[in-house]
Amino acid sequence: MGFKNNDALVSGATLINVIADASSNVFFAMSTTTFALDDGEIGDDVFLDFSKNNAVITRKPIFDFNGDGFISPGPNGIIDIDGTGPDLAGPDHIQVVSNDGGSIELRGLGSKGGQFTYADGATRKNLWAEFGEANVIEGTVGNDRINAADGAKVILHDNALGLNLGGDTISGFGNDDLLVTTMQLFDGNGDGTISFGRNRVLDMSGVSSANDANSHNALGGQLKFVNSALRSVDYLGSHEINGVTYYYYGTSESTYVVGSEPA
Repeated sequence: MGFKNNDALVSGATLINVIADASSNVFFAMSTTTFALDDGEIGDDVFLDFSKNNAVITRKPIFDFNGDGFISPGPNGIIDIDGTGPDLAGPDHIQVVSNDGGSIELRGLGSKGGQFTYADGATRKNLWAEFGEANVIEGTVGNDRINAADGAKVILHDNALGLNLGGDTISGFGNDDLLVTTMQLFDGNGDGTISFGRNRVLDMSGVSSANDANSHNALGGQLKFVNSALRSVDYLGSHEINGVTYYYYGTSESTYVVGSEPA
C-alpha cells in the first residue's frame, strides 16, 4: 500500500477562472481562492486582497528573470505573465495586491497536469529569516523526493492553500528536523501525536470543500518517510511570523523548542 491518487491540483480552494477575453478585470480574493488563468489573451487583470491562502495557476510558466523561483513585480507593480525573456514582453499582465495595497511577490510551486502554480513568496521567506535560507525546503505541487539528511532541515508544507501538494517522500528526517505546515494537522484524539495510516503514509490536512467536509482527508497531499522507523509526528507548537501562523511537527524525541528560533 502507498499513496492515494494525488493528481488533482485544487482540492478545497474556491476556483475563479480568468477567461481569455483580452480585457481588464478586477478580482477579489476570498479566504482561500485560486485564480486559474485561461490560455490565450486574458488582458490586464488585477487581483486584490491577495493573501497567504491564495494562489495563481497559469497554463505556461511565468518567466523567471534570475531563475530563483520567485516572480517579482516590476516598479509599476505589474507581472508580465507570458513574456519569454527580459526584453520580450507579452500582451498579458497581472497585478497581485495585498489587502494593504502592496504588491505581492510570487513563488513558484511547480506544475501538475499542465498547470503552473504560484503563491505568496513571503510564506517561504518568513522561514528563511528564522532558520536560514539553506535550511528551508519546500516541495512542489507534484510528487517530490525530499532529503532532510544534511543537518537540521525545515520542510515547509503550505497546506492552507486549498491545493493538493502531491505525494512526497522524505528521507533522512531526524530529531533535529521540522515539518512545518500552515494549517494544523488533524488530531483525532487531541493527544498531540499524528499517526500515519496503515500504509505508513501521513495524510496532510487541507482546506475542506463543499463535497468533502473532512479537512483531514489528505486534501493537502501525502507524505511518506522512507528508510525510517517513524510512524507518527508530534505537534510541537505554533509560531506567527509576519501574519502567517506556522505549525511545527517533529519526532517524539525532537530537539526543537518553539520560541528557540534564531533571532
